[in-house]
Amino acid sequence: MGRFIIPLAVIAAVALFGGAYFWATHPPAYAVSVAQVIDHHFVVAAYTVTWTIQLGYLFWLALKWRNQKRGEERLDRTSR
Repeated sequence: MGRFIIPLAVIAAVALFGGAYFWATHPPAYAVSVAQVIDHHFVVAAYTVTWTIQLGYLFWLALKWRNQKRGEERLDRTSR
């Protein structure tokens, strides 16, 4: 399971960036002016960066929690 956490985080980040890039290059129908298109690009980029940071932090916490649980299990085994 541990071998798949980092690649899964990378895949999630790439998927988020790819989705944001798609929406940035294909703006919605309501964006008729250049200013609205640029505003839309910045919003998409901001959401992409925010979600990437949040998911990365979540995966980092999961790894730290898993390592802590394993450490506690090792201590329990050695104390018996």
